[in-house]
Amino acid sequence: MSIEHSVAVRSTSGLRVIAFYRVGASRQASADPTHSSASDSWLRVTQATANFRGHYQPHVPGELGRYAASDTHTSEAQAVLARSYGIDAFCYFCAWTGATPSPEIELNRIRNLATAFPYCVCWENTGPARDLSAASSQAMPGRRYSAAESVVFFRALLPLFADAQYVRVNGRPIVIVAAPELLDDLASTLATWREDCRRSGAGDPYLVGVSPVRGTSPGFDATVEMPPLGFPPESVQGAVTAVDPLFRGEILSYRSLAAQLLGRARPGYKLLRTAMPGWDTAPVDGLQGVTFVGASPEAFGYWVERIAREAILRLHGEERLIFVRSWNEWDAGCHLEPDERHGRQYLVALRYAIEQANQGAPKRPAWPLGGFPSHSPAGVAQTRIVRSRVTQPLSAHGPTVSVVMPAYNHERFVTQALDSVFAQTHGAVEIIVVDDGSRDATGAVLDDYAGRCATHPLTVLHQQNAGAHDAINHGMTLARGEWVALINSDDMYAATRLESCLKTLAERKAAFAFSAASFVNETGEVIGNEDRYVAQLRDEVARGFRAPDPVYALTRFNVAISSGNFVFKRELLNATGGFCALRVCHDWDFILAASYYTPLAAVDQPLYIYRMHGANTFADRGLATRLEIEQLLSRFFQDIYRHPLLSDPANRERFLSYVRGCGLDGFLPV
Repeated sequence: MSIEHSVAVRSTSGLRVIAFYRVGASRQASADPTHSSASDSWLRVTQATANFRGHYQPHVPGELGRYAASDTHTSEAQAVLARSYGIDAFCYFCAWTGATPSPEIELNRIRNLATAFPYCVCWENTGPARDLSAASSQAMPGRRYSAAESVVFFRALLPLFADAQYVRVNGRPIVIVAAPELLDDLASTLATWREDCRRSGAGDPYLVGVSPVRGTSPGFDATVEMPPLGFPPESVQGAVTAVDPLFRGEILSYRSLAAQLLGRARPGYKLLRTAMPGWDTAPVDGLQGVTFVGASPEAFGYWVERIAREAILRLHGEERLIFVRSWNEWDAGCHLEPDERHGRQYLVALRYAIEQANQGAPKRPAWPLGGFPSHSPAGVAQTRIVRSRVTQPLSAHGPTVSVVMPAYNHERFVTQALDSVFAQTHGAVEIIVVDDGSRDATGAVLDDYAGRCATHPLTVLHQQNAGAHDAINHGMTLARGEWVALINSDDMYAATRLESCLKTLAERKAAFAFSAASFVNETGEVIGNEDRYVAQLRDEVARGFRAPDPVYALTRFNVAISSGNFVFKRELLNATGGFCALRVCHDWDFILAASYYTPLAAVDQPLYIYRMHGANTFADRGLATRLEIEQLLSRFFQDIYRHPLLSDPANRERFLSYVRGCGLDGFLPV
């Protein structure tokens, strides 16, 4: 056996990755050491058979081979391999269920393994009636533990806390309990644990409970997920063909479970997230096995990156922990250890995910920007500018508005969008369009329009595709007006939009405005409330306009709908910076940033015409968008106590009560 020495991942955020570790080759063998030998356990794993077509079985160990739990050479190799791919520690399952007088036998096995790598312990107190392999969020009744039994277990743990390798959180040894609900007199039990730990000299323990997705266990410092426990995943039973007609197992969607867990709102308690590489109990349960299909290194890597980014956003210091289940639950098809099919692909995906997460959330670039697209000489070389030849002088009064339009693959709509800008009752307008690497005829349509335009200054900048945020930023670098207005290349302005917005801005002494919107389809017809999605949008926007201040609504939903609905003073950019590199929510992030520096003037007239069609991004509210919302709300709430809206004590209490009532208290700084 040979292990290459890779460079370990160095976290710049303090994030630590802990992999759960099964002591022994199988869950059955570790729960009852007399039941089966290690060789029998591996035989069960390697001789498992497929239950349906396309079923990946058996999982044959790769480079580490079929090892025994007591093999110190293998444990050292595991430590080297884990460390080199970004894992910081193992969390050993200790499956003591009171069948023996003391858990010391199990804990001694753990101590013998943990000679070369940081570690901690999870008390798997579930017993056979509620195994952690259950694929349901509903806890089955299990054996209960008296306070005396719980104290016996914890006191057996105390010698491990003296080990310098034992994982600590701010100096506190971490202990995980798989089923807190099975402990009698929980409050007094935990109090005794804490007192015993302090008396031993180890300090106050950092206690973590595995808890159902809808809450947390009182008395613990944090809650940890333990997939596949979670929301009931989607069944895909009908999509497969059984090999054996006697098959009576469950076939569930891996991606469905990941999506539901990742879609959870930020709770008000400390939640430690866990990802799993797969799950398949066919080696143990045969024709009654539970199999999650759809797992892959790519899907697992996405899951890890998401929970890592959330940990960096939500937690601080040494509490920035994420878990992976598991390093070696081979009989559950849940292992990071290499197998013959995937080799190290899951480990590579893990390391890449951590590296990506450590880059942090996108930030708004400081203003003014330096350079043109991509901020590099190569980017400048790829730009091309076309300008209109204005032959008629502007006969307009009032401040100049620079209308900036990012354009991408909207050859059908871009002319209508420009026409609506030129038709404004406020005539002091310049237009800057950034063709963001369109692959259709959008660029040619824009050049032709500029060639025919003789009434307004129109600039068309062609650049390589870099995203809407980048196109807006570079368009604004060319703006010369006192005010900036944005418009999407598939939307339209009502004729009085700019005039009405400027009037409201002056009346309210504000530097940022947006209006209500009307929603139209591809042909420009107004969409009625029979479309449930549009009806929901209208309801959210109406609720926002009724709020004491738009900021209230903006903590829940972007009631401005789109960056195309923004009108703001150009000098505001010096305070907010430009738009940050978020794929969907760059507009929401920007308006929240602006609220720190100016009142937001909401014009209750449908002056922005938003087009709903298959190619626009507004309806794309997938998991990536959820992460962006997490990032922008974290940034907004970071300094919330300095927000102008909270300067008055009465307003402060009303706003904070609203935030807590919306379930957003997890974002509030401690």
